[in-house]
Amino acid sequence: MAKFISFCSQKGGVGKTSITVHAATYLAQTLKLPVTIFDCDYPQHSLTSIRDSEIERLKSDESFLKRAEKLSSLPYEIIPSQLVDALPKLDEYANTNRMVFIDIPGTLNVNGFDGFVKRLDAAILLLEPDPVSFESTMHTVLALANFQNKNGGMVPTYLLWNKYNVHEREERYTNLQDAALNYLETLKKERKQPIDVKFMEYRIPYSVSIKDYRSTLLPHKTIEPLVSELIESLVKEH
Repeated sequence: MAKFISFCSQKGGVGKTSITVHAATYLAQTLKLPVTIFDCDYPQHSLTSIRDSEIERLKSDESFLKRAEKLSSLPYEIIPSQLVDALPKLDEYANTNRMVFIDIPGTLNVNGFDGFVKRLDAAILLLEPDPVSFESTMHTVLALANFQNKNGGMVPTYLLWNKYNVHEREERYTNLQDAALNYLETLKKERKQPIDVKFMEYRIPYSVSIKDYRSTLLPHKTIEPLVSELIESLVKEH
């Protein structure tokens, strides 16, 4: 069965598209897994633009071309679409063994959001140590909790620290995590179905420039630990 995955954030500029690219390319080219991306971040379709730019670069950058020629797998497909139009297309992949990433707009007020959640196997919410990001992420958790996934419960949701500053006092992150967990406990008491949310162990360091090394063709080990943890989590969930 296919695994449907989405990195989500209502805050712009946190790197959800770049992280999606890194994860998809690493899975496809390094781990040799079949991958498809639905680029539903309408109207900009950033993922599609990245792929188009790289295709043009192949024509002018000999070094880039030689690196691409060494790849043992063909580039994965990127399908631009509006979210609501992508839903029946996602169903066509349900019985395959593919890893399907869905890049959505930075807002939950989009047509097809409920159908999108219903199909997800994992939602990864990017979280940064600031009040705006924290509040936005908790609102996203609440929105996901309001819809049932294909198994009749809440879609498994993972909170991922982004731009983690190793020089920052750990107490700050601990306090924010405790606040998040307390909020989740409150949600559990208010709802009949379980709240399926947990923090990922891996944290994306602040020093890592996710955008600089992103490529839909060439894999990079920037977030290899994240990909490994994600795969392990998907296996446990199923």
